[in-house]
Amino acid sequence: MQGSWLLPCLMFLIKLSAGPQHLIQAVSVQQCGTTSAQVCDFVCDCWDCSDENQCGYHKVSAILETPFTCDFEGSTCGWKDVSTSAYRWIPAQASISAQGMEPPFDHTLGTDMGWYMTTSKQRGKPSLTARLTSPQMREAAATCEIHAWYHLWGPGLNETHRPSLIVELIHANGTVTLWQNPPSSASSWRELVAYTGRVHGMFQVTFSSTQAFSETMMVALDDVEFRNCGPPHPQTCDLYEVDCQQGGCVGLDRICDATEDCRDGIDEKNCDFFSFCSFDNGWCDWLSENKTLLWANSSSLKMAPSPTFPTRDHSTNSQEGYFVFVSNSPLNIRGGKAWLISPTLNSNGNCSLVLYIHLYDSHANSLNIYYRTENLTQLIRSRSGELGNYWFREQVDFPEQEKFQIVIEGVIEMGHTGSIALDDLILSSGCRNQTDHLSVPSELEPESPCPVDQFVCANKSCISAELTCDFKDDCGDGSDEESCGMTGFAQGTGGWMDISVGHLEWAMQKNISRVDSVGYTFGLQEGPGQMFSLAKAITPVLGPSGLACALEMEFTIGPQGFLALAVVDKSLGTHQIVWSTLGNGTAVAAQATVPLGARDRPFQLELLGLENLKVTKNPHLAIRNIKFVKCDSSSQVLSSGLSCNFETGWCNWFIEQSDGFEWERSKGGTMDHTIGTGYFLSINPSVHSSLGFRARLVSTPQAPVDQGQCLSFWYRMDGPQIGTLNLKVKHNGEPEHVLWTRTGSHGAVWHRGFASISPQRAQNYQVIFEALRDGFLGAMALDDITVTPGGCSVQKHCSFETSDCGFWGTKQHLWIRQTGTGGQGPPTDHTLGTLKGHYMIINCSEDILPLGEKAILQSPTFSSLLHTHCVMFWYYLSSSNPGTLTVYVEERGTQRKMLSISAMQGEVWRYSNFSVQVQDEWQVVFVVEGAGEGPSSYIALDDFHVKEGVCPESGSCDFELGTCGWSRPHGDWYSWDWKEGATPLWSPSPREDHTLGTEAGHYAYVDIGVLGMGRHTAGLASEHLPATTGSCLQFQYHMNFMEQSSQAQLKVKLFSLQGERMVWSATGHQGRTWMNQSFFVTSLTEFQIVLEATSGAWPSSGTIAVDDISYAAGASCDPIQKWDTEEGDSKISEAGLAAGVVCSIILVIIGAIFASYCIKKRRTLRAGRLEESVDIQGFDNITFRDDVVIIPPFPEDEEME
Repeated sequence: MQGSWLLPCLMFLIKLSAGPQHLIQAVSVQQCGTTSAQVCDFVCDCWDCSDENQCGYHKVSAILETPFTCDFEGSTCGWKDVSTSAYRWIPAQASISAQGMEPPFDHTLGTDMGWYMTTSKQRGKPSLTARLTSPQMREAAATCEIHAWYHLWGPGLNETHRPSLIVELIHANGTVTLWQNPPSSASSWRELVAYTGRVHGMFQVTFSSTQAFSETMMVALDDVEFRNCGPPHPQTCDLYEVDCQQGGCVGLDRICDATEDCRDGIDEKNCDFFSFCSFDNGWCDWLSENKTLLWANSSSLKMAPSPTFPTRDHSTNSQEGYFVFVSNSPLNIRGGKAWLISPTLNSNGNCSLVLYIHLYDSHANSLNIYYRTENLTQLIRSRSGELGNYWFREQVDFPEQEKFQIVIEGVIEMGHTGSIALDDLILSSGCRNQTDHLSVPSELEPESPCPVDQFVCANKSCISAELTCDFKDDCGDGSDEESCGMTGFAQGTGGWMDISVGHLEWAMQKNISRVDSVGYTFGLQEGPGQMFSLAKAITPVLGPSGLACALEMEFTIGPQGFLALAVVDKSLGTHQIVWSTLGNGTAVAAQATVPLGARDRPFQLELLGLENLKVTKNPHLAIRNIKFVKCDSSSQVLSSGLSCNFETGWCNWFIEQSDGFEWERSKGGTMDHTIGTGYFLSINPSVHSSLGFRARLVSTPQAPVDQGQCLSFWYRMDGPQIGTLNLKVKHNGEPEHVLWTRTGSHGAVWHRGFASISPQRAQNYQVIFEALRDGFLGAMALDDITVTPGGCSVQKHCSFETSDCGFWGTKQHLWIRQTGTGGQGPPTDHTLGTLKGHYMIINCSEDILPLGEKAILQSPTFSSLLHTHCVMFWYYLSSSNPGTLTVYVEERGTQRKMLSISAMQGEVWRYSNFSVQVQDEWQVVFVVEGAGEGPSSYIALDDFHVKEGVCPESGSCDFELGTCGWSRPHGDWYSWDWKEGATPLWSPSPREDHTLGTEAGHYAYVDIGVLGMGRHTAGLASEHLPATTGSCLQFQYHMNFMEQSSQAQLKVKLFSLQGERMVWSATGHQGRTWMNQSFFVTSLTEFQIVLEATSGAWPSSGTIAVDDISYAAGASCDPIQKWDTEEGDSKISEAGLAAGVVCSIILVIIGAIFASYCIKKRRTLRAGRLEESVDIQGFDNITFRDDVVIIPPFPEDEEME
């Protein structure tokens, strides 16, 4: 027994070394000895809440910080697949590469590192159902909501009305459908909300997906949260509340209302003085009056299945219970109204009606409650819009003491689906039945001068109902835009409809704000609903809106208030919060401008508000004025060009609305390109709230021009897993065309991009910058956009993604531009590494290019070079001998042979380069000489690039002008980055590079903190190097970690046909200075050197950096050059030290003088070039000239496509 502790300790150490992914699975369950009746009941009985783990949720999501949530990160929380076929639910991880059939990112993390549940792929099978079932849970409160996020994808899903995902509740009363996906809910993550209702005893929740025969469909599920499912929290009750025996308080107006607010149900006992009608035994004393439509009494069990009908009643929360409903017949959608009339009543001054309504699947249907006497009929309450697939509580008070009747009117609009249902009508003890008959005059329906599908203007003219609320005065008197949400609330709500279902609601208020006590406002008050949810108000259907459309709002918010604006699009099934604000401790009056942008009809705007009225007593949250600005889609936005440096605003650029993944105007963190301390546009794909896949920046429509234009801009793309940046142009009536594209990291420096815009006669055009979220770790930025007349100069970088960049062949149709789907050729390009990437290729088969025959591909003509430049490109030779590739430089008609390439081992993309120095205009000429081989031989080219500077030796790089021939290995997901030494003080990155020893120097690095935990790797591979019997590899590395116990590693590996071989590694913190490493390299075959950075199993912050890689073919490493980097290693005499200091001072002075001269010279030259172009478009803010000056100056890299 003395060694009994050993086994648990060993198990713990094993889990610890395995990392957090496995440790999360081992959550503690019921550690305090509670009874089984106290497990999974939404109450933390154990001190650590371990009795609420593995219940279909855990006590809290560590990532989302929400209680009773399952985020599937390392655990299924007890959910089990109970399918009876191969079509099943399984855990899965997001994948960018599999985008289309799988989510490119999960919902929890918003990246490809997150986990979710998904259905397995089955095709060509009979109709199959996959079921995911929760563990047994206990005692769901009447306020219980299930929130989850789902992702659907499959051909035709948006065109079918058959549900693909269903949420069901299994309990003693059987199985009840709580929710099913609406039409048009395919693609992207969507939120579902299902209401359990009060459930006694044990129950389970099931997610079911049914796949029809020969249908390919994918369903994903993430972040399942059980919200407000437990009993009321213990608190001190006031005079107007009743104590629950197990804790919590219930208002006196909520007792005997057919909702158990207390878990023990004490609030629903002793209710003999109330009049209940559950419709289970008939109509009670209520009368269905025959109008154009008629209320009907039925149960879900007896009704034909329909997504618009209730799936259960409210009284019993089962399919067997009865209710009354009204709907359009499937064969008759003309609409109409139905009346349900109470017996004759009178009130002792305290008469109220509580009822439960079901308004679902239509934004136009409405429920109206009137009280009528012998003299008048008056509207007391009205509910419109879609509230959700559940029964929601309403309460109406009737203070009249004369005899009266209650009239409940259900209105179904013409052409609309949906239904209205009622259950549990409860009259309070103050409502007394009268035997007297109520004599009411007959009512004549006023005749409309317009057809039912048209809107009646105030001037009695008729317009199509589709023209209302389109931000244009179609009536001529403005009446079609009066109730569309733009209002000062002096004459009512201005079209805003309250659709709240909880304890708060939106309503007209007068003098309720302590900050602004003048006039009417639209604010919060206590509501009759039973749920604990945000107060919501929604506009009628709007649209279409224009590109510059924005909403301006004046409001007051309290110390702890919350206010948000959302856009709801039923046709797309989306609900997106586009703006929000929180109270800051005091009540304040504020203004906000919310861009809405161009949106198609139909969409609606939704106000969401929250405030604790128990604490504030007098509510503060109120809207004073709402105004739509520049929303008419037919009005032209005045344009002053495309040029902008974003220092004072967005100029003529607008955000195209998406699912939260959007460009932002930023300052700080990264130096802007204009002045170094100003503004720029940026985007961060790792932000959790970003659910969209693309972010688009759209210009205003530009007038047609007679000649071409050159659009230039500066961009940054850095990070170990950054996505794609596209530049597009769209002419009126034509599809978008890609002008320029970049993918992956380009280093933490600004680059200049160019694109020529060709003229299209009499056609306006728009320019679009599009960031694709096909990578999640890193950032993109844009700055200093400008347009000059005439086409752009010849490009020095071509990836062939958008065009052939002016490359042309001497023999027509031999050289072609194609993708990996073209049949013959590399399966992927080098730029993107995907099937969709483009490259240039020539078929070298004997019938196309016979033995000895040549085919030429020539570059555009480049201008003369003042300095030596490096020409770089990637090539691919088929394994069947395709012939010889020879590269020439042609200057003044004379060709110089630079290199020649023949058959290589293995079909892979290979890197090559050569240095060139010319005095005149020049071209690069690629010549392929056929070998007369079979039909599968070919040669491909990609990623042609010309950069200033001498080409480094093979395998060597100082990273000052880029990454040389070093790149991300094929198949790796994370990549190294490169940057300047200038970093923030808090960053663990080296502040100086090794080459120059200054902040302006560059090096390659990996941010281990960004890579995350779990031993993720990022590789940096050299070009292919020839076999060697002995060569020397030397490099400088820097491994500085804040956690001295970091498990991060740097490895050096050799990859060849013989396999993978690790030759060196370093683990953890190595110091705060650059370290030197060198070793002897041998390989019997062609090989690559790979630097591999690996994150540890646990979180770590720090960087691994590499600089000055030197590969000396055939050279020995003895003696090696030694850099002394450790402090105190050098023994220098005081005289030598003094001399060194003096020399250093002199060198600094000389360097400063030289730098100042270079800066002035560079600015003078560039200013002269700008002054020569008198037609350059100006800016509506400050003018910019050039990049931030850095010493030594970074060479101008003109990249165009």
